[in-house]
Amino acid sequence: MRKSLAFFGGGWWKVARSHLPSVRSRLLLLTLVLLLPALAAAGLLVYAGYRHDRHEVEKHLQETTRALSLVVDRQFGQAEALLWALSTSPQLLDKDYAAFDVRARAAIRIPGAWVSVADDRGQVVNTLLPPGSPLPIIESKDHRKGLTVGMVRVSNLFTGFVAKRFAVGIDTLVTTRDGSELYITVNMLAETVSRILADQGLPPTWIGTIVDRNGTVVARSRDADRFVSKPATPDTLTRIQASLGQGAYESVSLDGVPTLLALSRSPGSGWSTIVAVPRSEITAAAWRSALYLALAGGLLLALGVVMAWQVGRSIAGPVKGLASLAQHVGRGEPITAPASGLVEIDRVGDALALASTQLLEADRRQKLLIDELNHRVKNTLATVQSLAWQAARPGVPPQAAQERFQQRLLALSRTHNLLNETLWEGASLRSLLDAEFEPYAAQSPQTRLNGPEVDLPARLAVVLGMAFHELTTNAVKYGALARASGRVQVDWKVDESGEGAVLTLDWCELGGPVLEAQPSPGFGSRLLQQTITHELAGQLDIRFEREGVCCTIIVPVGSKERQAA
Repeated sequence: MRKSLAFFGGGWWKVARSHLPSVRSRLLLLTLVLLLPALAAAGLLVYAGYRHDRHEVEKHLQETTRALSLVVDRQFGQAEALLWALSTSPQLLDKDYAAFDVRARAAIRIPGAWVSVADDRGQVVNTLLPPGSPLPIIESKDHRKGLTVGMVRVSNLFTGFVAKRFAVGIDTLVTTRDGSELYITVNMLAETVSRILADQGLPPTWIGTIVDRNGTVVARSRDADRFVSKPATPDTLTRIQASLGQGAYESVSLDGVPTLLALSRSPGSGWSTIVAVPRSEITAAAWRSALYLALAGGLLLALGVVMAWQVGRSIAGPVKGLASLAQHVGRGEPITAPASGLVEIDRVGDALALASTQLLEADRRQKLLIDELNHRVKNTLATVQSLAWQAARPGVPPQAAQERFQQRLLALSRTHNLLNETLWEGASLRSLLDAEFEPYAAQSPQTRLNGPEVDLPARLAVVLGMAFHELTTNAVKYGALARASGRVQVDWKVDESGEGAVLTLDWCELGGPVLEAQPSPGFGSRLLQQTITHELAGQLDIRFEREGVCCTIIVPVGSKERQAA
C-alpha cells in the first residue's frame, strides 16, 4: 500500500524520467497528459449536447402532440356543435324524419360527414343515402351502452353499417315529444381524421398517429393502409389503459423502427395523439461529434510533439478572453462571445453570454415584480378605503360599522390567503366558495356546489371573493342559512364567447324566511353592483324570491383553454 501511495504521490515521475529520457518522449507524455483529459471533457460536452438535444426533441414532441390533440378536439367540437343543433330541431322532436333529413343535409359542413338517426327498430334517417332509400335494421344496441339523454360521446373506430368503411361518430340520445328516445349520430370517415395529420406537415421521417380509447389506430401519417384499425404497440396500449395524460418515452413503432415518442390524451374524447421520431435522428449528431472528436484526438496525438507550444498558446488567449467575459458578467454587463475556433471555449463563451442574458432578464423580472407588488398594494388599500368609507357612512352606529368593516376585511384576507398559496397566479372558484361557507355551513347539506373546476385570475378572485362574502353574510343573517331547513344552491358553468370564456354563476337560496315585501337595496347590493358591473365589466341580476335571494353573475374569465389547463 505504501509503495502504491508513493507511486501516485511522485514515484510515477521517476519511472517516466527513467523510461522517457528524450525531450520528444516527455513532450509526448505532456501531450497525452493534456490531451486525454481534454478529450474526456469534450466527450462529456458531446454527451451533454446529446442530452440537451434529446430533451429539446422530447419537449418539441410533447408540444406537437398537445397541439395535434387540440386540433382533433376542435374537429370533434365542430361535429358536437352540429349534433347539438340537430338534436334540438323541432322536426326531430316531432319525428318528422323527412323534414329533418332535409335540414340535416343542409347543415353538414364537415367533409366526409353524415348524420344518422335510429330508433329501437333501426335507422330512420341516414344522409349518406339518397332521400327515401331503404334504411338498415340494427338489432344490436351495444353501441348505445353507457349513453344517456343529453350526454355527448365520441365513439371508437368502427365500420359503418352503410358506408362499409372505417368511421367515427359523435352521438347522443334525444327524448322526443312523445317520450321515446332516438339515437342521433354525426359520423365522419376515418379519412377526415387522417387529413388532420396530413395538414400538420410533419417531417417525412416522423410518425404521427391518432388512436381511440381502445388504443386502435384511427389515423397514421405513414403506412396508414397497413396499420389503421390495428392495435397500437403494447407499451402504448399499457399507457392508454393506465389513462396517462401525456408523456415521452422510448418505444419501437409498429413497423419495427426504434423511436422516441410523445403521447397526449384528450380528457374530452379519451383519444390519444402520438408523434414519434426515429432515435437514429437524435443520436446522429452525437455520433458525428464523437467521430469528429476521435479524429481530432488522433491528429493531435500524431502532431502533439511539434504542436504542443502552438496549441498551448492558442488555448491561453481564448481562456483569457473567457476571464474577461466573466468579469463583464459579474458587473452585470451584456456580452457577446466571439468565436475562438475551439469548441470547448466557444461553448463556455456561449454559456457565459446566456448567463449574462439571464441575469439581465432576472433584474428586469425583479423590477416588474416590485412594480406589480406596488400596484397590488395600492389596489388593496383602495379596496380597504372603500370598505371603510361605506361601513362608516352616516346613520350606521360605530359598533355596527366596526363589525361590518372587520368582517369584510376578513373576507378580503381569506381571498388573499388563497392567492398566496398559488403565488398570486390565481385561485379556484370552488375554494373561494368553500372559504366563505366554512364558518357557517362547511361540509353541510345546507350548501350545494355544482360546477367544473375554474381557475380565476388574481384580480377576478379578489372581486368575486368580496361578492360571495356579501351573499353569504346576507344568507346567514336574513336568508336560507338563518334556518336549519334552508339551503344555498350554487351552480356555475364556463361558456366560450366571441372574445373568450364567460363564467355564469347562479346563486339561489331555498327554504329561507318568507319575504313579505321587497327589501330596499343596502350596501351589500351596491357593492355587488359596483364590483360586478363596473370593475369586472360583467352582468348582475339580483332577485328577491319568497324563500330567499337568487342572484346570477356573468363575468368574462379569459380563454377557455386556460380554464381547462
